[in-house]
Amino acid sequence: MAQEHHDEVDLVYVINKIKTIIKGWIVLLFKAIGFAIKFWFIIVALILIGFGFGYYKVKDQIPSRRATVIVKINYDLQPYVKTAMELYNSKAKAYDSVFLPKQGFSYWSPEVKEVMMEPVVDFKDIVEQYQINERGLDMLLSRMDFDEEKPLKDLLEKEYDYFKMDFSLNGVATPADVQKFFDYLNNDPRLVVYKAEAEKNIEAQIAHNNKSLALIDGVFESYLSTENGGTDIGPRDKGFDLNELMDSKLIIQDRNQILKTELTLSKDIAVPVHEIQTRDAEGRLLNKKHIVYPILLVFLFFLLAYIRYVYLYLRNVARENG
Repeated sequence: MAQEHHDEVDLVYVINKIKTIIKGWIVLLFKAIGFAIKFWFIIVALILIGFGFGYYKVKDQIPSRRATVIVKINYDLQPYVKTAMELYNSKAKAYDSVFLPKQGFSYWSPEVKEVMMEPVVDFKDIVEQYQINERGLDMLLSRMDFDEEKPLKDLLEKEYDYFKMDFSLNGVATPADVQKFFDYLNNDPRLVVYKAEAEKNIEAQIAHNNKSLALIDGVFESYLSTENGGTDIGPRDKGFDLNELMDSKLIIQDRNQILKTELTLSKDIAVPVHEIQTRDAEGRLLNKKHIVYPILLVFLFFLLAYIRYVYLYLRNVARENG
């Protein structure tokens, strides 16, 4: 019983304390309102001064620019391109005076300030790549750990060749400066040998597929010759299934077409698929100095007034207890 009474006393004390704090804030709020009304002319003057100074700062300021480019990444080098992009971003933020001029950028105000990339995800492409009933697609999806924090497009990033790159540029940047970033990606001397070897492999696959197609055509010609009264042993007598051969031929032809397209578009590691264009960036609030400066000046005025109020209050307390 005594414990319950003690708990009730504690609860009443806490509630009263909360009420006292709320009353104190309400009193302080009305004092601030009264202070603002009393010194309204100073607040208006600060707003006008802040607006005028802010407008003077921004009227000759060159706005930042942006560019968005769809890029095809070849040779399965998506991880390399992402790593190279992150390296550039770190160097640009550090205003690296060695790295940036080597890539053709100004180090004191890099034309390309930051680059972000994300895959252009189209599940239709994945289905076409693996075919709807292929076990490879089942295996790919079954090995993935799905959760709400990691979107599916991130898990399938390596399955995609096309990416959207967003460029944050300074006010004088041009499409040529964006192209310099792609030159930085494509001219890495460490990848010249890899690129040449990859192209040779694609050409070898095309040549091998052409040879296979020629052999299949030879089988069909042999069959037609037998049907027309020839003496050679026909494909069926040798155990060939002509329907399966035709299916194989169509698959090889499709594969060859894909390889030829890939070879045509694989002149570089990262290839923009459209003309590079830049645009004015949407202004951030911090760049709107004619709005920020008046707010900042009024805030500082109230802050200094509050500090003075606290100082005078504490001085009176010290005098009363002195």
